[in-house]
Amino acid sequence: MNNLKTRILTVLAALAIGGTAEAGPVIDWDPIFFYAPVTSTFDNQPAGNALWGVGTVSKFDAPLQFLDASDPTKEYTIVMYGFSSLGTTTIGPPATEFYTTQYSGGTIEIYEDLTPDFNYGTNPPNATVPSTFNDGTLILKGDFTDFVVQTNNFTSFQTGNAEGNIDWNGGTLVALMSAGGEECPGLFTGGLTWRPSMLMPGYLFRHDGKIDLQCPTPAETSTWGKVKASYRR
Repeated sequence: MNNLKTRILTVLAALAIGGTAEAGPVIDWDPIFFYAPVTSTFDNQPAGNALWGVGTVSKFDAPLQFLDASDPTKEYTIVMYGFSSLGTTTIGPPATEFYTTQYSGGTIEIYEDLTPDFNYGTNPPNATVPSTFNDGTLILKGDFTDFVVQTNNFTSFQTGNAEGNIDWNGGTLVALMSAGGEECPGLFTGGLTWRPSMLMPGYLFRHDGKIDLQCPTPAETSTWGKVKASYRR
């Protein structure tokens, strides 16, 4: 009897509460290269320091599956800007320290360029960064509601992660980032490295990641009678 009650309560909770359905990754990349003022290091991004990023899309999925990131006549580029560090916090003993940096602000833009020319160069900003990444047609734009970079001083390959949530608000394809008339916020996530051999001079991190869509699902109401009837079948 207790098991039946538990099952009924579980069904009621599922019917009464809406959730989020994650479809994706809608956008995948490798890499995005992040850069920052020279006073920023993998373990310390001082408060007020900016963070920028440029990269190329490697794959699209629904609802952008009609875009072909492998088409040699086009390039799909990513530009990130407007982040301001809130300072880095450190926890743990000296041999195993974890570093967390929260950022305020931040915008991501994705472009379709019919004249492929992206070039990372060195020591950005430079003659090609961000200018060869923010040319073409702006197909998506979103503002971050939060953004965090997490690193440490002990992983063998100098790895960490970066993650944030995106509110889509611009670009020619922004209407596709919705479901049932409701916006689908984006989840920016993935791993990064600060290993020098993986970076070009002047860059702070290399990021391999994706954006998932977090589309809201409507709540479905029911009655106690309907729930009981489902267990009589």
